[in-house]
Amino acid sequence: MLELQCAEFIDLPLCLAYKPSALLINLRQEKVIPMKSILAVATLIAMLSLCNLTDKSKPAATPSPDKASSAAADREAVLVELMKLEQEMTTASLNGDISTLAPHIAEDYSGTGFDGKVQNKNQLLAATKPDRITKSWKITDAQLVSLDGDSAVLSYVQSQTSWRGRTARARITDTFVKRNGTWLVKSEQQTLIK
Repeated sequence: MLELQCAEFIDLPLCLAYKPSALLINLRQEKVIPMKSILAVATLIAMLSLCNLTDKSKPAATPSPDKASSAAADREAVLVELMKLEQEMTTASLNGDISTLAPHIAEDYSGTGFDGKVQNKNQLLAATKPDRITKSWKITDAQLVSLDGDSAVLSYVQSQTSWRGRTARARITDTFVKRNGTWLVKSEQQTLIK
């Protein structure tokens, strides 16, 4: 019966009847709501939505140049500090100097050598002997991959040249943690570069 009312209201046969365009019928109360009221409410909702969107579209506050340059300076200072530590540890390792190496290695250290062998701190120190094969070594391509409070990830390439003139290169990634104000190596991954 309600369909019939709609069709009669528009004055079209039921099969061709569209919903009324000038009026909206509330089916429960069979009340007619003028289209102007609906347009007013729709306009109000649209305006509120646009106001909300404009707040979200405003660019986020960018750090001041002072903070950005300070963060860059901090990263550079940490990179220099960690590279100095790497130089000291590599020299100690090649000389078999466990007493210099041990304080820089975290107790929960885990290292994976280029051959896939995994070592904890005690195994690393036990395997540290004076290197009689290496004539020279150098570290290049150092990058501070991440720095977050008391942790840092450093990646670099280490080249070692033997007395016979053969050179081997490995990409090394070290994860450092800062404990009691001192950077310690927590993990190391070595990958041989061919």
